[in-house]
Amino acid sequence: MAHNYFSRIALIAKVAIANFTIGCLFVMACSISSGQDAASPDQDAAGSNMVTEFKGKLKSFERGVMVVIRDDGTEVMVQPPDSPESFVFVAEAKPMFLQRGMMARFRGTFTAAGAATQAIEKVELFQPLAGNLSGRAREQFVPGIYGERRNRNEPVPQVATVNVVGGILGMDGTGIMIQAGKIPVQAPLTPDVKFEIRFNNLSLAQEGDSVSVEGFYQPPDDTKVKGDRVVVTTDRIYGEPAAAPVRKTRRSRRTADQEAEKGDDKATDDADTESPMPETPMPETTAAE
Repeated sequence: MAHNYFSRIALIAKVAIANFTIGCLFVMACSISSGQDAASPDQDAAGSNMVTEFKGKLKSFERGVMVVIRDDGTEVMVQPPDSPESFVFVAEAKPMFLQRGMMARFRGTFTAAGAATQAIEKVELFQPLAGNLSGRAREQFVPGIYGERRNRNEPVPQVATVNVVGGILGMDGTGIMIQAGKIPVQAPLTPDVKFEIRFNNLSLAQEGDSVSVEGFYQPPDDTKVKGDRVVVTTDRIYGEPAAAPVRKTRRSRRTADQEAEKGDDKATDDADTESPMPETPMPETTAAE
């Protein structure tokens, strides 16, 4: 009986020691794991990209890379976004800028018969994109008429708001006509209609144009940025009539020279005959007693 009692005591002690050892090992393992987890954010940050957003002025655009002078004066190299839709040049245009065949798009309300129910307030001018487009990009760049999607069994609405995309056929004081795929669409324009250039390239951009960049870089160098969205804007207005230079003939130049000589002679005579400005005596001052 005593032997069995002491055997049980020894067994319980061994189990307790084993459990204590396992517990210590578990605590050590958790501490090591916690240390690794605590260090991992720094390691991840060192090897991951950082998001950036800034504004500046365009300096140059060569070999597919933009050079932008950030507002703080730093020169940043920006690689355009992979998606052409996220790379856009925006400017205002006048009707004189428009040409037959130029691509345009607008949003308007039309009846089932194709008659516009209200005048168009804004027309966007763009250039075609290469490659196969789908989804929203297709509805922006591929000629056609795009409305709300509906089931086949749904009846055609009597009035619907649609996006019209196509080449310009013509425009006058009353409206604009666009070849939207196989369908010509005519719509009136408001008197203060806005024409906006939205080119997905920098063919019209110039040095000094404003640039807005959203992208990312690999730290610590924030002067090399991969663009996620880049917008270039300018205050130039395309299509404004330029002031015609005055053409001078030999006779007009000779007359201008003679008038200039007469003006110089008259100024000399006036300077000789003009009396000098009279001196004005300074008022006397009285010392305070």
